[in-house]
Amino acid sequence: MDTPRVRYEVSEKFYKGHIRIANEWPIAQTQYSEYYLNGEEMSLQHTPVQNESKLTYNAEPGQTENSDLRFKFTADEDMELTGNMKLKLWVSTDDADDMDLFVGIKKFDRRGNEVYLPDFNHLENGQVASGCLRVSHRELDPVKSTPYQPVLKHKNLLKLNKGEIVPVEIEILPSSVFLKSGESLVLVIKGSDIIVDDNPTGSRGYGHSDTVNKGTHKVYAGGKYDSFLLVPLIPLRD
Repeated sequence: MDTPRVRYEVSEKFYKGHIRIANEWPIAQTQYSEYYLNGEEMSLQHTPVQNESKLTYNAEPGQTENSDLRFKFTADEDMELTGNMKLKLWVSTDDADDMDLFVGIKKFDRRGNEVYLPDFNHLENGQVASGCLRVSHRELDPVKSTPYQPVLKHKNLLKLNKGEIVPVEIEILPSSVFLKSGESLVLVIKGSDIIVDDNPTGSRGYGHSDTVNKGTHKVYAGGKYDSFLLVPLIPLRD
């Protein structure tokens, strides 16, 4: 009997052993779906957003107010998301010539409580998935990149001019999560690590202690700024 090439676990609170198998990666039935950032409602929606929005947050580490942006999507039916996610953003800053962007995907139950999941760094209070990008390294490798997984060249340093608005594509590491109808995904954009572990024996978090960030970051959505989250939807099985 042939051993399946792919074996994965769908994360769901209070449920273990939800193991599935596949013969390829990405999974053959994957349906990639774009959820556009709505800056007026701070939501994620299926259809492109007509009105342009400019949103800002304090990007320097240690900020306690206006330190991130959050966009929410609530499932209207049960759904499984398994594979790579990707975030496309339009961004700028007036305070530096570079930006470090940190992205998190979180799950919330029907009551609005966050559902913590074991993270890849052995954190029990982890999130669904994460990604990060230094904007000066945003140049994509057109040969290796796919619509769902951007691959960076890391050859040219593309510094920002003051007020220059640029598009970036951020790879979000592969994950698998199940949403019941009424549960939510929340996209978090921040200038520093979204999860910080205060373990006195040493941090087991992501460890990005040094960033190039200064002042505020600006994120643009709607109209000509087609900022969106790409998610991998797996058709539900009987």
